[in-house]
Amino acid sequence: MTERLFALTQKVNTTQTEILVLIDNGQSCCENWGYFSSEDNHTPYIGAELNKVDLTDVALNKTKVEKSGWYEDNGGIQFVDFVTDKGTFQLAVYNAHNGYYGHGIAVVIGEKVIHEDTL
Repeated sequence: MTERLFALTQKVNTTQTEILVLIDNGQSCCENWGYFSSEDNHTPYIGAELNKVDLTDVALNKTKVEKSGWYEDNGGIQFVDFVTDKGTFQLAVYNAHNGYYGHGIAVVIGEKVIHEDTL
């Protein structure tokens, strides 16, 4: 993983590992960065068996994102799906900006970085 300052974190703990979804917090101008969101109630997933973590392409959710009204600021969105034996819990990482102020994100399972990008 490149040297970045990741201050905003969402953490998912399992009995075997810790999963972190991170976004860096170095503000450059007036961008609205570091926004995590989920439409899912996490309570039914407590005690579920985690099968895998998927990264969902933004294009597959374009209609839903545009209807939410949030995407009007432009910027990037990364969806992280936690696929369990009780269904899929989805977490979204947002970065609103005018096209110039991207922020690094990372998804880390234990010590392994499974995704690193800039939104």
